[in-house]
Amino acid sequence: MVGAGRWKVGVQALCWALVGCQTKAPPPPGILRIGLFAPYTSLDPLYARDQMSVWLVQQLFAGLVGYDSLLRPIPLLASRWEISGDGRVYRFYLREGVTFHGRPHRFLRAADVVYSWHRLASPKWASPGAYLFRGLIQGWKDFQEGKTPIIQGLRALSDSVLEVALEAPYGPFLHLLTLPYAMVVLPEAAESLGRTFGQQPVGCGPFQLEWQEAGRLLVFRRHWPAPAPFVQKLVFRWFPNRLWAWEALQRGEIDAFEGQDRALEYLFRSDSTWRRWAWQVETPQLGTEYLGMDVRPGSPLADRPVRRALRAAIGRLPLVQDLWGGHATPARSFVPPPLLAYLPPFDTTLSETDRKKLQGLELTLYAQPAFRELCEYLELRLRPYGVTLRIEYLLGPSLREYLTKGHIHFWKASWLADFPDGENFLLLFESVQQVPNGPNTTRFTHAQVDSLLKQARQEASDSVRRVIYSHIEAILAEEVPVIPLYHAHGIWQVSRRLRNFPRSPLPVWLPLHTVELTDGSGAK
Repeated sequence: MVGAGRWKVGVQALCWALVGCQTKAPPPPGILRIGLFAPYTSLDPLYARDQMSVWLVQQLFAGLVGYDSLLRPIPLLASRWEISGDGRVYRFYLREGVTFHGRPHRFLRAADVVYSWHRLASPKWASPGAYLFRGLIQGWKDFQEGKTPIIQGLRALSDSVLEVALEAPYGPFLHLLTLPYAMVVLPEAAESLGRTFGQQPVGCGPFQLEWQEAGRLLVFRRHWPAPAPFVQKLVFRWFPNRLWAWEALQRGEIDAFEGQDRALEYLFRSDSTWRRWAWQVETPQLGTEYLGMDVRPGSPLADRPVRRALRAAIGRLPLVQDLWGGHATPARSFVPPPLLAYLPPFDTTLSETDRKKLQGLELTLYAQPAFRELCEYLELRLRPYGVTLRIEYLLGPSLREYLTKGHIHFWKASWLADFPDGENFLLLFESVQQVPNGPNTTRFTHAQVDSLLKQARQEASDSVRRVIYSHIEAILAEEVPVIPLYHAHGIWQVSRRLRNFPRSPLPVWLPLHTVELTDGSGAK
């Protein structure tokens, strides 16, 4: 292929230019510089629905609960909590001496948490995360529907004690409180700024906003006291691609950036000298790349045998090997394996009957432009089976709008864990979560799935919940509302001057305030 050859030569030339002689700048003391690529939606926790926004928001804000290195819930703004014997009432005792950004005498109070959660629930602000607590906290639904002026299940017993009453026991409740949606904002700032709060965010997280240049640069300075060698200032800089970021890393202009592409892969294989001054952090992620299907009557994918034949024809094992090498795991389930007790088998064989069901099938696959290579691979993969696959590319907001309105039948999507529990994935298949009320875009309904999810939510034991989730996965393997493709690995290119860089399997968890800075000679 002439075009492919030209591309390879161009990549080779650029790669050799990047590994050539570079003048490396001395690292600035106390400053951690991160390279980013994708835009973010908002610095307001209410709207932190994409990975980039979550990464940024969790540097500025904090919630009652955080995670340790094993993703176990630990106190953050809360110093401790108590849970009633029936699992319905949580009492949080707030940490003393916590202040808001730029306000050294404005201390955190339980009423601030109550305000922040009312703001989340309010239809006025239309937060995409409000559904997570609907039907969970007592009175949340009534408040959303305008039936009551307050959420009955939220009470500030004093300045330092918050009580939360649930409709029913919910095993993963503490995990929900790590999400940006549940983080605490300064009520006075949120009220005065209104919809522009995301441009001038004020919280009580580890860093505070110092300066911003739209689409190019964000600077955060430390709010939580910590001595050197911990990070004192964060600088986020946007790049058009990862090769540009790699060049900046090599020159000492940044300290880390996320991701890897084919050009970088070729560079790493061609020259290993980079290992002297940088290292690669790779972690299997709690996330799933998948194909969603409209299962309603009238859809070209309403027939379950057609969906099963399509899944077998795609071939997840060769797909991952051809496109990702060792940087992804073929998906046997929608829920990532660490969150299940057991996995369903791969469905890799196509009977003659299955092949006949695919003959003459015409589909349009909708996807974001970033997945062009994957979509073209799928088109080539399905063509020998008689499937005509057209591809339409849409930007994220347009794709979400089309899904909500039910205008499309087949689409490429991603689901990243907000917290490390299988319920976070399986609510996509719950009847009451159908769009626009939740994330169930396939419109899949199954009474047993609904019943098992209800049972799992009231189960306190993680291991028992994993068994229940595995039962649900077995149903999904039979019904095929989605085709799980692979679980991606999170990859960061990191300067050797950094210690304790996060290695979390949770894609949205990036606690940069724990990173330490050295002179560049330190090991991992």
